[in-house]
Amino acid sequence: MDNSFFILSKQKVKISRFHICTWDIENENSFIELGLEFKCIEEFNQDTVKEIEFKLVAPFMKKEDTVRCLACSLIEDTNSCKFVFNDNIKSFSPIRNDKRHGGVLQFETRGALTILPLSKNSIDDGGQVLSFKIKTIDLSRLNSNYTRFLIKTKSNTLSAMIKGIAYTNYIYDIKLNEKRNLPDRVHSIINDEYHLCVVESCFCFHVIPNTFTLSFVDQNKLRNIRELEVPAFKKYLSEIESMENGKYIIVFNKDGSQADSYSFFTIFTREIIGMKQIGIAIAANIVCSLLFASAALRTSYSYDNGISFFKQIPIEYWFAILVLLIALALLFFPFIKKIKKIIL
Repeated sequence: MDNSFFILSKQKVKISRFHICTWDIENENSFIELGLEFKCIEEFNQDTVKEIEFKLVAPFMKKEDTVRCLACSLIEDTNSCKFVFNDNIKSFSPIRNDKRHGGVLQFETRGALTILPLSKNSIDDGGQVLSFKIKTIDLSRLNSNYTRFLIKTKSNTLSAMIKGIAYTNYIYDIKLNEKRNLPDRVHSIINDEYHLCVVESCFCFHVIPNTFTLSFVDQNKLRNIRELEVPAFKKYLSEIESMENGKYIIVFNKDGSQADSYSFFTIFTREIIGMKQIGIAIAANIVCSLLFASAALRTSYSYDNGISFFKQIPIEYWFAILVLLIALALLFFPFIKKIKKIIL
């Protein structure tokens, strides 16, 4: 999957931090969070320029995908900001005394940040291009401004999967503003007087099941790996309601080189041959052994018609059947649990 991103704006802005967070949730479609912390680097008249216009080009995006503004969630529950920005909140002030216009957060260490919702957003008819706007009346000239949104995709994973016999590789190749191969869509947007935004630093997060093993990562960009605080994120993202606590980790990469473009290449591995597969092999072996033994018993021995057929079955057969039933129960118990949850 081509996970390239290009962020452009009509008015010249400088993005100090660009946040990318991929979510790969088991048995659900994936989604991706994007956040922009920016300042305007050109003066404009707010009477004539009512909105800052952005365009995000992402080849993986389709017109069926949906977008939800997350800035509103951050404003409604400022406790979520502690996990998103990794800092404690000292105070919060709504803009124009109305949270719907945004708010100013005062952090303990990083200072003030103005959180702004999207005023409009849409994915073009052919997909790949997300247009969104932010009202200039609420922009801060002193503080950095921040907005965040969620793209819900129709894909099961945002990675490129390479399946093997014993394991599957999940390859994440995240790129931002890579100019080497600019798509035609980006060229046409630039011709419409948009500019590729200057990005000072890029943060890349991957939320994955803890059954994945990190096989490759650029150690210079890797910051930490920790267990995901599922209860906290469930309040912030309604989309992860089904996620179970203790089963997901978050891998954090950062590049603050102030380069023209950014790239994060990470490979995760998931074993295919595990206890479940070994259990299936044992169960299959027992079934085959029982079938061969039954055929031999049927053709080699004569049964006493006066005695029940079941009483004539050797005790070793009953023991094998018991082991088979236990193996099947252990294999299908998680599936039965999920069915129970759906029904109840």
